[in-house]
Amino acid sequence: MLEAMQEKQTSIGGTVYPLPEPFLVLATQNPIEQEGTYHLPEAQLDRFLLKEVLDYPEFADEIEILDRIDSGVYEEQTTAAADLADVLFLQDAAKRVFMDESITNYIVSSVYVTRKAESYIGKELADCIEYGASPRASIAFSRAARALALLEGRDHVIPEDVKELRHVVLRHRIILGFEAIADDIRPETIIDAIFDSVKVP
Repeated sequence: MLEAMQEKQTSIGGTVYPLPEPFLVLATQNPIEQEGTYHLPEAQLDRFLLKEVLDYPEFADEIEILDRIDSGVYEEQTTAAADLADVLFLQDAAKRVFMDESITNYIVSSVYVTRKAESYIGKELADCIEYGASPRASIAFSRAARALALLEGRDHVIPEDVKELRHVVLRHRIILGFEAIADDIRPETIIDAIFDSVKVP
């Protein structure tokens, strides 16, 4: 389905199938059962807008899960919360959310630091980065920050929108070297240091 993410089509046996608008690709990665699977190349990971990490639920959340299962809530018929026209409307509305030039500079500066990290976050952390983020990271920040502002009921992006998205936009785009992985240095540690080094507008 990686072809779908850029070319908006998929092909099987030489036959090309255009995809409907909108089309969404969701993927999961189970860190426990990876035998027989392969990590995506960095350029393919970069096509995903966001990467969220789901951990074990908190104690109270797990109680809530059991309570909901026991109540039969997952067996009930559900109705769609939005139809296709709603999704297209919201996509268009997000595009019209205002983003000041200072926010654009904040985004590009933050992504730029991932490529020139030693001058900003020090050699020790900078040496952890094998490859910095591509321009797709800036595009992802721009689109996701506008959508987040819309969800928050605003018609403009603020710096906090960008900062809130820093991990989900960059954690799969900053490629760490072998030593960083061996020392269990998390991408989030690098990302936080990068954002601490960039002046907030």
